[in-house]
Amino acid sequence: MNGRIGSALAPVREALADGARSEAARLVADAERDAAALVGEARAEASRVLDGARAEGRADGALAAAAARSRARAASRAIVLGARRRAYEELRRRVRGEVRALFDGPDAPANEEALAARARTLLGAGARVERAGGGGLVGRVRDAEVDLSADALTDRAMAALGTEVADLWAPR
Repeated sequence: MNGRIGSALAPVREALADGARSEAARLVADAERDAAALVGEARAEASRVLDGARAEGRADGALAAAAARSRARAASRAIVLGARRRAYEELRRRVRGEVRALFDGPDAPANEEALAARARTLLGAGARVERAGGGGLVGRVRDAEVDLSADALTDRAMAALGTEVADLWAPR
């Protein structure tokens, strides 16, 4: 290109370059605007997802906490019931020992005589009365029997306490 044509085209080149720069600036501005909008949408979606996850986490945490509390209550109840059972069995053991002692000491003959009279009252005068292992008596007739052994007397005494025995370990 010669100098004159180059000089004549300079304003056109300049105008084309200005147009290209303007178009590039507009494209960059549009791209930045689109990118900012996409980033804003992504942040909003991330915030929604995060809020949802937090809500689910709270709900899951609440369920897990409720389940843990339920397990703790059940374990606590099992411990309390186990302690009550042990206390009841210890009471039963001691009562059985005291009842058996009634048939080992100096009052044993009078106690056996009282039980024999009770057996005959329940079964009739012809009842056969025998000593029971562990103390006490058993009365028998042909078709009936009354167990007045120390163990049976203990069992009846404990059963007669019914719910009153719970008062032994009730909070005061």
